[in-house]
Amino acid sequence: MSTLNVLRYSAVVLGVAVGFKTDLGLKSQASRKSEEKAYADKLQLIDQAKAEYAKLHAPKSEPKGSAVKLDLEDPNLDYSKAILGAVESLKQ
Repeated sequence: MSTLNVLRYSAVVLGVAVGFKTDLGLKSQASRKSEEKAYADKLQLIDQAKAEYAKLHAPKSEPKGSAVKLDLEDPNLDYSKAILGAVESLKQ
């Protein structure tokens, strides 16, 4: 009878130990998931803020049809823009 009691209590202790270990593992997994979700939410907010900032501070485009002064002596002259501007002015 004492051998049966030893086995019975050993099984109870083993069950409690396994249950405790499983509980700790599930809690750590849940906390890790909540941290990842919080991080993903922060990244989403940052992306939204970047998009709003880009909308508000968009580079101002040159108005169409405006006469652009063309200085051929300028060393920083962008010839492709000058040619495309001339073509666009001819289309109008």
